Amino acid sequence: MQVHLLAIAVLALAFLLGALRGINLGAVALVGGGAMVLLVTGKGADELYAAFPADLFVLLIGVTFLFGIAAVNGTIEWVVDVLSRSVRGRASVMPWLLFLIAGVVTSLGALAPVVVGLVAPIGMRLAKKHGISPRLAGLMILHGACCGNFSPVNLLGATVNSTLERGGLDPSPIALFLANIGYNVMLGVVIYCFFGGLKLWRAERDTPALTLTAAGQPAVAVAGTGGTATVTDRRSETPARVAQTSAAGAPAAAGSGTPAQAAPDTQPLGFDRIKGLTLAVIVVVGVIAMVGKVDLGILALSAAVILVVVAPKSSAGAAKRIAWDVVLLICGVVTYVGLLNEIGTIKFVGDAANSLGSPLATAFLICLIGAVVSAFASSAGIIAVLIPLAMPFLLSGQISVTGMAIAVAISATVVDSTPFSTIGAVVLSNADAEDRDYTYRGFLSWGALMVVTAPVLTMAFVLPGLL
Repeated sequence: MQVHLLAIAVLALAFLLGALRGINLGAVALVGGGAMVLLVTGKGADELYAAFPADLFVLLIGVTFLFGIAAVNGTIEWVVDVLSRSVRGRASVMPWLLFLIAGVVTSLGALAPVVVGLVAPIGMRLAKKHGISPRLAGLMILHGACCGNFSPVNLLGATVNSTLERGGLDPSPIALFLANIGYNVMLGVVIYCFFGGLKLWRAERDTPALTLTAAGQPAVAVAGTGGTATVTDRRSETPARVAQTSAAGAPAAAGSGTPAQAAPDTQPLGFDRIKGLTLAVIVVVGVIAMVGKVDLGILALSAAVILVVVAPKSSAGAAKRIAWDVVLLICGVVTYVGLLNEIGTIKFVGDAANSLGSPLATAFLICLIGAVVSAFASSAGIIAVLIPLAMPFLLSGQISVTGMAIAVAISATVVDSTPFSTIGAVVLSNADAEDRDYTYRGFLSWGALMVVTAPVLTMAFVLPGLL
């Protein structure tokens, strides 16, 4: 038991040092893991290396490299322009567009890391162009992807349902799916309200000059120079004085008589052979990963290499866009959590939860374990561990099987919005370099809130079975 308590204490110390000293948390976690295996467990460094998440390492490098190429050759910029025009440049609608796209695709069976890996690079670039907070865009992508996690055809949903069936229990696939969607939509509303969505909506409502037609042209006439312009509303023919802004919501350049970003919003970006090839490769990677269940990291890395070989000039500088600091951060922390699983610390905590006398307390502790561990590790992995650990508890008939499955499933996945989870890391790695620290702190705060609130709020699914 002392080893397990010490392992948990080392993890807490790593977080403390990372927060107070500004050291890369992944590096601190690797050092802590090395100290554990060399000085405490006595099993040597091989045990630490065995816990290294090679799949996550390749995923981060492959996806950021592939979309780094798409960024330097202009493909992402073109897609951003098309999406912008599809909602007539309305920044207030774009976060929900990203949420919907991610949710629909995961509901059709695609794994969340695959979907986020494909949507995040475009979504974060779209947010940058239109003055949308990267925290808002990133979290909407993450929780949109979480909506489809427990579709009956998704791997996570299938894992929960099949595990319950093998244990002799009756799952409720539709109830699990709908409850998870409802919870994440609720979170989407909260995110939209508190991370700048309402401000975007109010800005568009109060400044009709920003409304665009379907063709991307301003819907009202703008005249004047300097910091203000006279705007004539064609519906009422009443002039109004408003601050001159671009369609993206950015102020006009000082001393200019035209919006700062007028050209990109009125002239569609050109589409050439390189962009077409890059887009086709990305689509093929996504389809194969979704349908063929092939590892996205290997696919993305292979596709990136092919593009570099075929079009080396247009891919120049893409390797510099691999977010190595994020790779160290995420892989270091996940390695340490993997070590905790290898030495039995995760099972130790799970057994302690099952030994409690109160069904509600046991349910809460299991969900809390799922939330804390999944914030740093694979959601699929922790769900595959927690459901079997809870099986004796569920078989006792003390609690609703469906309610407990929903509570565990939600608690273990909504925390994927932390920057240490696979999909959180992918979104963070696609944030603009100058926004990355700001985005990281936002994800960390929101993820911590999810860790604290999810086990509490999901007890609403458990309580009816105890009353």
